Amino acid sequence: MLEISSNTKEIYPNIKFGVMIVNMTYSTPNEENFLLLKNSEIENIIAQNPEYNRKEKIKTEPLSNYIKYYKKFKKTYPVLLQLESLLLKSKGIPNVNLPIQAMFLAELKNLLLTAGHDLDKIELPLKIDLANENEHFYGIGERKQTLTKDDLFLSDNLGILSSILNGPDNRTQITKKTKNILYFVYGPDGIYKKQIYNHLSDIKDYILSGFPDSKIDLIDVF
Repeated sequence: MLEISSNTKEIYPNIKFGVMIVNMTYSTPNEENFLLLKNSEIENIIAQNPEYNRKEKIKTEPLSNYIKYYKKFKKTYPVLLQLESLLLKSKGIPNVNLPIQAMFLAELKNLLLTAGHDLDKIELPLKIDLANENEHFYGIGERKQTLTKDDLFLSDNLGILSSILNGPDNRTQITKKTKNILYFVYGPDGIYKKQIYNHLSDIKDYILSGFPDSKIDLIDVF
């Protein structure tokens, strides 16, 4: 299902990736149940960071692993900014559709970078490769995104699905009509398989709280 280029393995020998496929074809939403769980998890995240200090926080794992990757490209890790919006500005998760909220919630809890895609809009196989600065795709809102040299990106037979620095594409974005979801986790050097698996398991639990009839077709870490 996932092809990893030789260039990727040469430049990032310890990189890891997680994949989860969720089928929601026959699911009836229970948004109230999900909301209760979401609020509880957010309260826990806030309680675990009573005196937030960025200089100290970025020294901790897994944030330090992602920050090292982003620093190489002179960028700021977006999940760190999302966490700070919650802790310092009391800005919670946007009121988007539940499968995306589940992903955002797990990112805030575990701080692992994750992309979500509509699997039915993907033409397999999936491939991970390094950007050479010639690639581009259209991100959410049809904004043109040009990849940075040596950034990691995920693609299918039709084009780029996401990159670490640029985020997800518009073509395969999750909508209210989405029935099959692909969640994809990027794990730079220092991230362990168990961390990724546990992170995907959290997303699974969040999804099942809101869509108890949904089915988890696959969880795998590469």
